[in-house]
Amino acid sequence: MSPSLPHTATACRTCGSLDTLPIGRLPDVAEFAGTRLERPLAGGCLQRCGACGFLFRTPIFDDDAYLSLYAQGSPEVWEPRDDREDFRLIRSRVGDAPLDVLDVGCYTGHLLATLPKPCRLYGVEPNAAAAAIAESRGVRVIAGHWHQLASAGQRFDLITACDVIEHFGNPLAFLQGLASLLREDGRLIITTGNAEAWLWRLLKARFWYCQYAEHISFIGPGWLARMGGRASLQVTELQSFSHSRLPPPVRRIKTLLRTVRAFSTGTSLPRRRHAAADAAGAANAADADPGPLGAGLTKDHILCVLRRV
Repeated sequence: MSPSLPHTATACRTCGSLDTLPIGRLPDVAEFAGTRLERPLAGGCLQRCGACGFLFRTPIFDDDAYLSLYAQGSPEVWEPRDDREDFRLIRSRVGDAPLDVLDVGCYTGHLLATLPKPCRLYGVEPNAAAAAIAESRGVRVIAGHWHQLASAGQRFDLITACDVIEHFGNPLAFLQGLASLLREDGRLIITTGNAEAWLWRLLKARFWYCQYAEHISFIGPGWLARMGGRASLQVTELQSFSHSRLPPPVRRIKTLLRTVRAFSTGTSLPRRRHAAADAAGAANAADADPGPLGAGLTKDHILCVLRRV
């Protein structure tokens, strides 16, 4: 049985400001982490904070409810493609040094297993079936939730979190927790949807990345610049990218025009699938139905490298 959404205030979950504005209703969703639910989860509303730029779903569940939902998830839903762009970008920044690397939300360990051999691989993963696959790939899964790492006393040279921060109710607390696990010269690399991307600003609550019940918090470069210091972290690099290969320019323009037309006319959209599949599908079949609005058409993700200060 899926939990019921509690009533919550609309104050910003990261800076506490009441300068928040609803920018659209989010659809009810009958699937979570690849598993069909007994009854749909209420979509709620998408809010934007005028003070820090945070974009967030409200209301949301508590941590225990989300952990229970993730534990029921399918171990295949987030198994990545071999050509996943954020993984390639991270590998290019690792080098050949023997690093202690922690991947938060490691799932089946795909990223860690492709890092250079000298690296010592650690993971955090709440889904037991996915964690078992990661272990078979040489990953030491040391926790089911990042909160469980605080008392372990272990520190890491590199922490990665790929398409993970959007799953946490307070991304600032998430960054603060990870910063405390870094060694003095350690780096944190996160990838996530860019809440400041122009197409997302145009489509608001109908943009593809906020259509999934798992996605509850959305950040961008402006938020990172304003809030990173509160986590004792400094942004050293930002790069925009698309999860999948973008269509040729002419096809992309045609699909973008159809997407904007569908948005402006309220055209019905096909049933949503998982985000990674949507992005790949839009990129490889740009002349098909728009699908979730904006998927796979622009560089709507960011990779951010942060260091402890």
